[in-house]
Amino acid sequence: MPTVLIVSASPLDQDRLRLGAELRDIRHALQRSRNREDWIIESNEAVTVDDLRRALLDFRPTVVHFSGHGGGFGGLCFEDVDGNTNSTDAVPLAKLFHHFKDDLKCVVLNACYSEVQGDVIRQEVDYVVGMSAAVDDNSAAKFAVAFYDAVFAGTDFRTAFDLGCTALDLNKLPDADVPIFMTGSHLAPTVLSYSAHIPEIERILYSYFNTPFNDRARFTTTGESLRPIIEKHYGERMHRSVKKVRVISMKPITDEQWCVEVAGAESWLIYVRIRGRSVLVEWEASVGLWSVPIKTYLALGSSEPVLARVEAELATYYTFDFAGQEHRFQSVSLRTENGPSLHGYVERHSKVYGELMDILSDGNEHAITLEILKATDRT
Repeated sequence: MPTVLIVSASPLDQDRLRLGAELRDIRHALQRSRNREDWIIESNEAVTVDDLRRALLDFRPTVVHFSGHGGGFGGLCFEDVDGNTNSTDAVPLAKLFHHFKDDLKCVVLNACYSEVQGDVIRQEVDYVVGMSAAVDDNSAAKFAVAFYDAVFAGTDFRTAFDLGCTALDLNKLPDADVPIFMTGSHLAPTVLSYSAHIPEIERILYSYFNTPFNDRARFTTTGESLRPIIEKHYGERMHRSVKKVRVISMKPITDEQWCVEVAGAESWLIYVRIRGRSVLVEWEASVGLWSVPIKTYLALGSSEPVLARVEAELATYYTFDFAGQEHRFQSVSLRTENGPSLHGYVERHSKVYGELMDILSDGNEHAITLEILKATDRT
């Protein structure tokens, strides 16, 4: 029978936590559940690392839930034999969990700054929940109860995570964006923080994927002017509908732009712009657009302007006609996704130079769409 092992520690030399109330409320969550006969809760309070090892041997749990203090890279705060802090690093914990991975499917670290510990532990466990920052005591307890309400009701761990975060929003509690959901390294690697935008992203992308190619421009940031390019890009390709779209990870590019991994019949990386409640698809970025095939461009150049979606970064490479021309041109490295690197030279003090520097002057790599007007072999 699946078992939740709840281990808690509130060392005497740390601020006191209301861990007993959290344990009580999780037990009540099981008692309320229709599936109360299908789960067992075991608990161990004032836990030492030796207590944890013995409990794993005794109960072979499906879920391990740690409640207590976390110190980020300093480790999770277990207790020593005197009741004081024994900070334990994630590496030996992961090694410990390795021996129980046939039964252990999820580890919940309900402790401040425990994301760094979870990132190591997920090398051995399918699903891990950690905290990216300090978390309020009441918020931590509310998240835990809502998480187990969902688990005991039969949902998967990812849905339980979402419902735990949503419970904080619904109760107007802080820290809804602090919990982090992580999948094991042998699964499709996912690190996902809660976002109130996820339902809208899933709704928009469901409509986007189920709309014929030639009509998708209305879902994009560029709008209807993109229609001819979309029609040319997809050509005679057959459109297939999807039954479900689910966000499985999100990574910020800028304050408004996100790279979203979604799953339907297959997985896709989609760039979106989130502005207020509006979600639109960055179509050129999502399809890695080139108006001519990259291999053709590299071999033959192009007599027409080339529209390219690239990862761009400032560079210091000057050669051929551009050798010694640093005062006139800025070198830019252009990299296609999963493809070769190119070099471009932008004339300083031109309009496009100013626009480009607004994006690249932080020294980082950015995804941008470029129209290359002089598409010669020197580019």
